[in-house]
Formats: sequence, C-alpha cells, structure tokens
Amino acid sequence: MTQLELVIPLRGTDPGPDGTRLDPALSTWRAAVTASADACLLLAADTRIVAVSRAARQVLGFGPEVAFAMPRFLDAGIRFLDFTAGAHPLVDSELARLAPVQALQTDGLERSLMRIEHRGVHRTFDVTASPLHSPPRLDAVGSLVFLNPIGPT
Repeated sequence: MTQLELVIPLRGTDPGPDGTRLDPALSTWRAAVTASADACLLLAADTRIVAVSRAARQVLGFGPEVAFAMPRFLDAGIRFLDFTAGAHPLVDSELARLAPVQALQTDGLERSLMRIEHRGVHRTFDVTASPLHSPPRLDAVGSLVFLNPIGPT
C-alpha cells in the first residue's frame, strides 16, 4: 500500500544549509510574537513555525523548544479534528484549508475555525491569519496567526 504525502504549493524561500534560515524581514515579527501576551504564532513562507507566544504554546501543547526546532505547522504534532461528533482527523484537503496555510497560499487575510485535540481534550479556536510582506517582493514572506479559544478552556 502506497502512503500519500500532503503537498501544498507555497512560495517559500529556500532554507539555509541547516534548513532553518529565517527571512530577515521576519526578525522584528519574531520578537513581537515571542513577547506577546496573545496566543499567536509566526510562520515562515514554507509553513515552518518560527515564533510562538507563551499563550499559544500552552493552548497548542507545545514545549519551549518548538521555536528552535521550527517544525512545519502541519507536522508540529497538532492533531487537527473535524467538527463531527466523532471528531475524526482532518484529511489532507481539509488541512490545506486551515487559515494559517491559506494565508500563505492566497496572500490574503484568512479566517477559519480550527479544532484540535490537546491532552485528550478537544479545543476549538477562531483562527485569523495575515500574510506578511516585505516590499518590493510581492509574495508573502510569512504569516502572523492569532488563536482565539472558543468555549471552555
């Protein structure tokens, strides 16, 4: 049986030799996200998580090492669920429609609901993602993502 891999076409910069080069245009955003009291994270153009606020780490179940490891958003260990009573894992086509990924694909402000499983509890978030630009480049260099929990925490 062949296993399929989700491939989402993005307009990303090539990573450095160690795979972790950060676009210089994201440096200021990285500092702002890290210091933020809001649940937010910063994605590079290739969907790597390059900064996470403390509040976002808590609600998503990340350890402090996530900003150093810089995993791709969809590969960071988050279990994304659908909104059915059975709470089934999202299929690839549904993962591609999550606001953080869509903002990088469309270069536009995106908003969606996102349901995850964290420590055996299902959590729902209202997610807003904004692409970040660095003129004169036209493509997004990253995405700023805000997570607003809905319901009990």
